[in-house]
Amino acid sequence: MSEAIANASENISSGQSLAAPLARCEHFPLIVVEMIAVAEESNTLDKVLVEIADGLERRTVRRLDLVVRLLEPMMLLILAIVVLFVVIALLMPVIKMSSALG
Repeated sequence: MSEAIANASENISSGQSLAAPLARCEHFPLIVVEMIAVAEESNTLDKVLVEIADGLERRTVRRLDLVVRLLEPMMLLILAIVVLFVVIALLMPVIKMSSALG
Protein backbone atom coordinates (compact mmCIF):
# COMPACT_ATOMS: atom_id res chain seq x y z
CA MET A 1 0.00 0.00 0.00
CA SER A 2 2.90 2.36 0.75
CA GLU A 3 4.25 1.69 -2.75
CA ALA A 4 0.90 2.62 -4.25
CA ILE A 5 0.81 5.86 -2.28
CA ALA A 6 4.40 6.64 -3.31
CA ASN A 7 3.49 6.00 -6.98
CA ALA A 8 0.41 8.19 -6.64
CA SER A 9 2.55 10.91 -5.11
CA GLU A 10 4.98 10.71 -8.02
CA ASN A 11 2.07 10.90 -10.49
CA ILE A 12 0.69 13.98 -8.78
CA SER A 13 4.13 15.62 -8.75
CA SER A 14 4.43 15.04 -12.48
CA GLY A 15 0.93 16.45 -13.08
CA GLN A 16 -0.83 13.16 -13.80
CA SER A 17 -3.93 11.57 -12.30
CA LEU A 18 -4.21 10.32 -8.73
CA ALA A 19 -6.77 7.63 -9.53
CA ALA A 20 -4.70 5.66 -12.05
CA PRO A 21 -1.96 4.37 -9.68
CA LEU A 22 -4.53 3.74 -6.95
CA ALA A 23 -6.59 1.61 -9.35
CA ARG A 24 -3.51 -0.38 -10.40
CA CYS A 25 -2.53 -1.36 -6.87
CA GLU A 26 -5.95 -2.96 -6.10
CA HIS A 27 -5.70 -2.10 -2.38
CA PHE A 28 -8.37 0.56 -2.64
CA PRO A 29 -12.04 -0.21 -3.30
CA LEU A 30 -13.14 0.44 -6.87
CA ILE A 31 -15.84 2.88 -5.78
CA VAL A 32 -13.23 5.00 -3.97
CA VAL A 33 -10.98 5.09 -7.03
CA GLU A 34 -13.93 6.04 -9.25
CA MET A 35 -14.98 8.80 -6.86
CA ILE A 36 -11.42 10.16 -6.86
CA ALA A 37 -11.33 10.10 -10.67
CA VAL A 38 -14.62 11.99 -10.94
CA ALA A 39 -13.48 14.48 -8.29
CA GLU A 40 -10.27 15.14 -10.21
CA GLU A 41 -12.24 15.87 -13.35
CA SER A 42 -14.68 18.16 -11.55
CA ASN A 43 -11.92 19.83 -9.49
CA THR A 44 -13.51 18.96 -6.12
CA LEU A 45 -10.94 16.45 -4.93
CA ASP A 46 -10.50 17.94 -1.45
CA LYS A 47 -14.23 17.75 -0.65
CA VAL A 48 -14.61 14.26 -2.09
CA LEU A 49 -11.61 12.92 -0.16
CA VAL A 50 -13.15 14.23 3.07
CA GLU A 51 -16.49 12.61 2.18
CA ILE A 52 -14.75 9.32 1.36
CA ALA A 53 -12.86 9.39 4.66
CA ASP A 54 -16.06 10.13 6.60
CA GLY A 55 -17.93 7.34 4.83
CA LEU A 56 -15.18 4.80 5.42
CA GLU A 57 -14.94 5.86 9.06
CA ARG A 58 -18.70 5.42 9.56
CA ARG A 59 -18.55 1.98 7.92
CA THR A 60 -15.63 0.95 10.12
CA VAL A 61 -17.40 2.14 13.26
CA ARG A 62 -20.53 0.19 12.30
CA ARG A 63 -18.50 -2.97 11.70
CA LEU A 64 -16.65 -2.61 15.00
CA ASP A 65 -19.93 -2.04 16.80
CA LEU A 66 -21.35 -5.19 15.22
CA VAL A 67 -18.29 -7.23 16.20
CA VAL A 68 -18.52 -5.99 19.79
CA ARG A 69 -22.23 -6.77 19.92
CA LEU A 70 -21.58 -10.31 18.65
CA LEU A 71 -18.58 -10.80 20.91
CA GLU A 72 -20.54 -10.09 24.09
CA PRO A 73 -22.96 -13.05 23.81
CA MET A 74 -20.12 -15.35 22.79
CA MET A 75 -18.14 -14.34 25.87
CA LEU A 76 -21.19 -14.97 28.06
CA LEU A 77 -21.64 -18.40 26.50
CA ILE A 78 -17.99 -19.29 27.09
CA LEU A 79 -18.23 -18.08 30.68
CA ALA A 80 -21.39 -20.17 31.19
CA ILE A 81 -19.58 -23.27 29.86
CA VAL A 82 -16.66 -22.66 32.23
CA VAL A 83 -19.03 -22.25 35.19
CA LEU A 84 -20.90 -25.43 34.18
CA PHE A 85 -17.60 -27.31 34.00
CA VAL A 86 -16.63 -26.11 37.50
CA VAL A 87 -20.04 -27.05 38.92
CA ILE A 88 -19.86 -30.52 37.37
CA ALA A 89 -16.30 -30.93 38.68
CA LEU A 90 -17.47 -30.02 42.19
CA LEU A 91 -20.55 -32.24 42.10
CA MET A 92 -18.85 -35.29 40.56
CA PRO A 93 -17.23 -36.47 43.85
CA VAL A 94 -20.52 -36.01 45.71
CA ILE A 95 -22.37 -38.08 43.10
CA LYS A 96 -19.71 -40.81 43.22
CA MET A 97 -19.83 -40.94 47.01
CA SER A 98 -23.62 -41.12 47.06
CA SER A 99 -23.65 -43.91 44.47
CA ALA A 100 -20.95 -45.82 46.40
CA LEU A 101 -22.96 -45.53 49.64
CA GLY A 102 -26.24 -46.36 48.01
